Amino acid sequence: MANIYYEKDVDRSAIAERKVAILGYGSQGHAHANNLRDSGVSNIVIGLRGGSGSAAKAKDAGFDVVGVADGVADADLVMVLTPDEKQQQLYVDEIAPNLKDGACMAFAHGFNIHFGLIEPREDLDVIMIAPKGPGHT
Repeated sequence: MANIYYEKDVDRSAIAERKVAILGYGSQGHAHANNLRDSGVSNIVIGLRGGSGSAAKAKDAGFDVVGVADGVADADLVMVLTPDEKQQQLYVDEIAPNLKDGACMAFAHGFNIHFGLIEPREDLDVIMIAPKGPGHT
């Protein structure tokens, strides 16, 4: 049974000072990063692959942009918002080796978790923050 939480159920101070790594700055990454910042989260980094066309957009929006592995390192919450078909390899190559013990991973939907393409370590929390529409809306 899944627990579903809404904004009224959340104490924002629990995440306000934590390091959040947003992996990807497309439709979902853009929305999640800006919403978190607007909600008072102060330590957000955008993790992107080298040469990403989204880097300039994220920098222009005032975010620190780093490589994926550097973004994941020491993050309390890692939001995996890259295309589904790239997540499994990204997890194996850059996320899993750099996740600290007890970190939390978030997804915008559960395709890779549900179908076992990503199998997080036992010490990690895994959550889904499902959008109601496309990120830019």
